[in-house]
Amino acid sequence: MASPKVAALTRQDIIKAARSFKGTRRMPKWTAIVEGKELPARPLVLGAAGVAPNDTTNSHQAVAILKGLGFDTRYEGKSV
Repeated sequence: MASPKVAALTRQDIIKAARSFKGTRRMPKWTAIVEGKELPARPLVLGAAGVAPNDTTNSHQAVAILKGLGFDTRYEGKSV
Protein backbone atom coordinates (compact mmCIF):
# COMPACT_ATOMS: atom_id res chain seq x y z
CA MET A 1 0.00 0.00 0.00
CA ALA A 2 1.23 3.46 -0.89
CA SER A 3 2.07 5.81 1.96
CA PRO A 4 -0.63 8.37 2.88
CA LYS A 5 1.27 11.30 1.31
CA VAL A 6 1.64 9.36 -1.94
CA ALA A 7 -2.00 8.26 -1.95
CA ALA A 8 -3.14 11.90 -1.54
CA LEU A 9 -1.35 13.19 -4.67
CA THR A 10 -3.27 15.21 -7.24
CA ARG A 11 -2.66 15.64 -10.96
CA GLN A 12 -1.40 19.17 -10.26
CA ASP A 13 1.12 17.83 -7.70
CA ILE A 14 2.58 15.53 -10.37
CA ILE A 15 2.75 18.30 -12.99
CA LYS A 16 4.47 20.64 -10.54
CA ALA A 17 7.02 17.96 -9.61
CA ALA A 18 7.63 17.12 -13.29
CA ARG A 19 8.49 20.72 -14.10
CA SER A 20 11.32 20.73 -11.55
CA PHE A 21 12.33 17.07 -11.86
CA LYS A 22 16.07 16.45 -12.06
CA GLY A 23 17.14 13.56 -14.28
CA THR A 24 18.34 10.20 -13.07
CA ARG A 25 21.38 8.23 -14.18
CA ARG A 26 19.34 5.93 -16.40
CA MET A 27 15.69 5.57 -17.32
CA PRO A 28 13.96 2.77 -15.40
CA LYS A 29 11.51 0.33 -16.97
CA TRP A 30 8.37 2.19 -15.76
CA THR A 31 7.93 5.77 -16.95
CA ALA A 32 5.19 8.36 -17.36
CA ILE A 33 4.64 11.12 -19.89
CA VAL A 34 4.03 14.49 -18.25
CA GLU A 35 3.81 17.59 -20.42
CA GLY A 36 5.58 15.80 -23.24
CA LYS A 37 8.50 14.59 -21.12
CA GLU A 38 9.15 10.95 -20.28
CA LEU A 39 10.05 10.66 -16.61
CA PRO A 40 10.71 7.75 -14.24
CA ALA A 41 7.41 6.84 -12.57
CA ARG A 42 8.41 5.99 -9.00
CA PRO A 43 10.94 8.82 -8.45
CA LEU A 44 8.43 11.29 -9.88
CA VAL A 45 5.66 10.14 -7.54
CA LEU A 46 7.94 10.09 -4.49
CA GLY A 47 9.27 13.55 -5.32
CA ALA A 48 5.78 14.94 -5.80
CA ALA A 49 4.74 13.55 -2.42
CA GLY A 50 7.87 14.84 -0.71
CA VAL A 51 8.79 11.45 0.75
CA ALA A 52 12.17 9.75 1.03
CA PRO A 53 13.51 7.60 -1.83
CA ASN A 54 13.25 4.54 0.42
CA ASP A 55 9.47 4.99 0.86
CA THR A 56 7.59 1.69 0.65
CA THR A 57 5.64 2.75 -2.46
CA ASN A 58 6.75 0.46 -5.28
CA SER A 59 6.86 1.08 -9.03
CA HIS A 60 3.57 -0.70 -9.70
CA GLN A 61 1.78 1.45 -7.12
CA ALA A 62 3.37 4.59 -8.59
CA VAL A 63 2.22 3.61 -12.08
CA ALA A 64 -1.31 2.90 -10.82
CA ILE A 65 -1.44 6.35 -9.20
CA LEU A 66 -0.19 8.04 -12.37
CA LYS A 67 -2.69 6.13 -14.53
CA GLY A 68 -5.47 7.05 -12.12
CA LEU A 69 -4.54 10.70 -12.51
CA GLY A 70 -4.75 10.41 -16.28
CA PHE A 71 -1.09 10.21 -17.27
CA ASP A 72 0.22 7.99 -20.06
CA THR A 73 2.46 5.30 -18.57
CA ARG A 74 5.02 3.14 -20.32
CA TYR A 75 6.95 -0.02 -19.68
CA GLU A 76 10.32 -0.12 -21.42
CA GLY A 77 9.14 2.66 -23.72
CA LYS A 78 5.86 1.00 -24.76
CA SER A 79 2.46 2.39 -23.79
CA VAL A 80 0.49 0.27 -21.32
